[in-house]
Amino acid sequence: MDGILQSLGVIFSLSGVAVLVTGALLGIVIGALPGLGPSIGLSLLIPFTYNLGPELSMLLMISLYTSAEYGGSISAILLSTPGTAAAAATAIDGYSMARQGKANEAISISLTASTVGGVLGGLALLLLAMPLASLALKFGPAGYFAVGVFGLSSVAALSGGSLVKGLACAAFGLALATVGIDPIAGTPRFTFGLFQLYEGVPFLAALIGLFAVSEALTMVESRVVSAPSIKDKVGHVFMSAALWKETWRSMLSGSVIGTLLGILPGVGGNIACWVARDYARARDRHPEEFGNGSANGIAAPEAANNATVGGALVPLLALGVPGSPTTAIMVGALIMHGLHPGPQLFNEAPSLVYAILFGTIIASLVQYAAGSLFLPLMARVMRLPDAVIAVGIMAFAVLGAFAIRNLMFDVYLMLGFGVVGYLMKKLRFPVAPVILAMVLGYLVESNYRTALVSSQGDYTIFVTDPISLIFLILSLVSLLTPLWRRIQARRASARTEETADCTVR
Repeated sequence: MDGILQSLGVIFSLSGVAVLVTGALLGIVIGALPGLGPSIGLSLLIPFTYNLGPELSMLLMISLYTSAEYGGSISAILLSTPGTAAAAATAIDGYSMARQGKANEAISISLTASTVGGVLGGLALLLLAMPLASLALKFGPAGYFAVGVFGLSSVAALSGGSLVKGLACAAFGLALATVGIDPIAGTPRFTFGLFQLYEGVPFLAALIGLFAVSEALTMVESRVVSAPSIKDKVGHVFMSAALWKETWRSMLSGSVIGTLLGILPGVGGNIACWVARDYARARDRHPEEFGNGSANGIAAPEAANNATVGGALVPLLALGVPGSPTTAIMVGALIMHGLHPGPQLFNEAPSLVYAILFGTIIASLVQYAAGSLFLPLMARVMRLPDAVIAVGIMAFAVLGAFAIRNLMFDVYLMLGFGVVGYLMKKLRFPVAPVILAMVLGYLVESNYRTALVSSQGDYTIFVTDPISLIFLILSLVSLLTPLWRRIQARRASARTEETADCTVR
């Protein structure tokens, strides 16, 4: 009870409200700017949260994360250019509705559905995180090792179509995680005599470089030709009673789908928005309207991508495993404050846990208020030229990297990772598995070696421990599922070509 009261005291304090509003405004702008998103926004923000307490820091990041998921729909509706990948499904019906002169209506559906999805996802987090965390406290080193491997298996979903490239990037991230003091022997490894690497490769410098700097370099290089923007004046964003009656079922189904898919590692709003839209279309009485400005075609994906925020925080709090690049960044923030996510966090910092649980719900409500009041301003900001945005990103990246430890070494390292990230994007290598592996590397290695020490070198401990066995099987299924789908797709394509050849003959 003390933890609940302390967390509510922080949330409703002047500082708590200020960080929630600031996070919401930043999140909407960052989400609305095409090419950016919650991952880049959080990577730039983390260094500036160092002087805040853990509760305020997490509230700021959750508010930005939640609002950025909604912000992506603004440019999707007005420019037909999704600000985030999770808003891609919204662009189809949102832009079509805007071209019919209903831009305000489309944005009102998007904002309301995002708020409903965020609140329901937050409620699911509140109900599921603590029971799962209580169960996770019974895990031994072998179980935690398997949980870490399960988290790493999500690279299959984050690989962007090439499992080999995803695994190669994960291996690179694991190699980086071995730099620094050996967690068992206590001796330096791969530090090349540099004291700056004794604590390992600075996670935040790598994060800012791989996400933010690489994106800035890409923006400078490319000139994206976008669809004609909608010139309608954007004003009120309140939904009418008729729209509520028409879309509430899609909001509810999208919220449930988004929450469930958000819990699964590697499956976030990018996938949930399409699944929710397809489900809503299948159950709609007028499926032919989808693609031509359907209100349900906006409500379902927007509720889903915001509901994934609460869902993605469930494994982070209960197991200490980030299920997405954005939650991996939040793990870095907790580590920066000397905390490690997982079930032990419920005992070590209960006020922080409750601040996250309640903050996720309240952040969605703040997002609704900020989105309603400042939308006209946001609509202007997102039309900034790419060059201006790129310069801003680089300035914040340099300041953020230096602020971590006041070392120019971190700035040079950040710029080096920026070049690496840029080359990876050019060669179509996914960046997210590198970050995921860096976060999980310590968990996997330390528990793997501890389990072997406790079993006196007996490797069967990983299959005789039932929890370890379950998660290792789940990891195998997670890795093999994309391969199975690819084989099925090739067979279906071959059958289609064969049928076409027979028809021609």
